[in-house]
Amino acid sequence: MATSLPGKQGVEPGRPARVLAWWENREADINIRAWLGGAGALLLLAAILREPILALVALGIALFGLTLRIWWDHALDKLSYTRHFAATRAFFGDEVTVELVAVNAKPLPVSRLDVSEYVGPNVRIAGQELVRSAESRQMVLTTMYSLGMYERVSHRYTIVCHRRGWHRLGPVKLVANDPFGMTARQMELEKQDGVLVYPRIVPMTDLVVPARQPLGDMKPATPLVEDPMRMSGVRPYVPGDSPKRIHWRATARTGEMQTRVFEPSATPVAAIFLDTITFSHLWEGQNSDLLELSVTVAASMAAQLLEGRHQVGMYANAPIPNLARTVRISPGRRPGQLTRILERLAMLAPAFGDRIEKMISEELSRLPWGASIVLVTSRVSPELQRTLLRLARSGGVQRFVLIAIGEQPELVPEIRRRVAVYHLGMEETWDVIQRIQLTRIS
Repeated sequence: MATSLPGKQGVEPGRPARVLAWWENREADINIRAWLGGAGALLLLAAILREPILALVALGIALFGLTLRIWWDHALDKLSYTRHFAATRAFFGDEVTVELVAVNAKPLPVSRLDVSEYVGPNVRIAGQELVRSAESRQMVLTTMYSLGMYERVSHRYTIVCHRRGWHRLGPVKLVANDPFGMTARQMELEKQDGVLVYPRIVPMTDLVVPARQPLGDMKPATPLVEDPMRMSGVRPYVPGDSPKRIHWRATARTGEMQTRVFEPSATPVAAIFLDTITFSHLWEGQNSDLLELSVTVAASMAAQLLEGRHQVGMYANAPIPNLARTVRISPGRRPGQLTRILERLAMLAPAFGDRIEKMISEELSRLPWGASIVLVTSRVSPELQRTLLRLARSGGVQRFVLIAIGEQPELVPEIRRRVAVYHLGMEETWDVIQRIQLTRIS
């Protein structure tokens, strides 16, 4: 079978595809045996009646049955099927070409090969109508090939990237039909491939996180605060120093309490927390439009802040299927940070996970001192407001920013003083909005 190459996915060597063998298809096998048995009976009758025409007919039937048997035994030999994607990553609105290739590398032709590609719920094929499989209830893309001796035939389709997520093709079922339409053989390939579509990124008119905050890896002319990631030395302990800054090894070596000293810096740090829960109760389900708009805002803000030389982290209380229960990307500005954030946002699936306030409380101690917390949510509950107020009073972060999506929330008076609150309504949906304009709630 075909070798699996980057961007040219097929059947992997040594990977057993599920083939419907002759002993699994008794009906087809009995049908072939019936031809051979009928030919033998007719040949016996021709011998008894001494009719040469009947003997020729019997030989013809036997030859026909033998041909069917040879086809049955070798129809799937040296038959390969591969997918070639023009790209494996795309943005919203892109179109990606996929080429589906069948190769018959033997002298026995395959007059008709029916290919059924099971596709994911996100997949949309331009100009093609997907049908629902009666067996699995999945959507299926059907293609028909006619393969001669040593022939390669391909079909091209265009995948329309109309929403974020994994646009999957596979598994696939191949059904080879004999030239006479008497029987068929089936092979199932479990290999899955596809295109990962990033969430939308649109311009933002407001910079809700200040362009310059006291933290990072750039040394300012005037020292602001100390960066706990850059230790410059130690000094004797003085009353009032935080116990977290005590250097225990230096203390043991000198016999006196020593405190760590850190270098000052000024690169801003922002941790974006995306709340994927759109309703307060599990039985209410999910509002997909609110969720997608929230993802668009989070992705657009991450791109804007990274472009403004921020260190940006992304957190979300939704799972990545088969990978992680939540999204947790530490703040950074290294190459590839935006790609990593977009990939995680593209793959996250709606789920009723942990409350976002619990996630913020868990991650707060791991964030650099002075980081800004940006919360994107469509569910500004009283419990969430109380948690934000408690964390804001405790100090340790430079600023809390709350971005409310959907209905304008009812806020307690104190939160307006301690938390910068912005609102984005649902006047435009996530797939048509061209510019994110946040309204400050004061």
